[in-house]
Amino acid sequence: MNDYHYQHINPEPLLEAMGGDATACRHMFGTFAKSAPANFARLEAAILADDAAQVKREAHSLKSMTALVGAAVLTEMLKAVEVQSRTEPPQSARATLPELRTLFAAVAAEVQHYVDQVGVAH
Repeated sequence: MNDYHYQHINPEPLLEAMGGDATACRHMFGTFAKSAPANFARLEAAILADDAAQVKREAHSLKSMTALVGAAVLTEMLKAVEVQSRTEPPQSARATLPELRTLFAAVAAEVQHYVDQVGVAH
């Protein structure tokens, strides 16, 4: 389909789960591209506001979205933030924000690349 080497996502499992339907897979990735940035912004705001319940909700929601696009490293980081939010104050996640921001930006860029490339190829 395309020769681009993804470093932060793996579209293949979703593509396989959708029976090789690249258009459907592109749609799912497009949904991520449109909605995940707002989820991430809410997570970041919740961490900065020390809102444990919101951190838990947003980390859980975003974790599901990142798992769908095969962003394993970011998914694991979000899982850790979610688990941490149950037992520690939300500000304890502040230390991970720079890495989360960088990784989320990389994942979002690769997802957008996938959407753009599949859109051109089909």
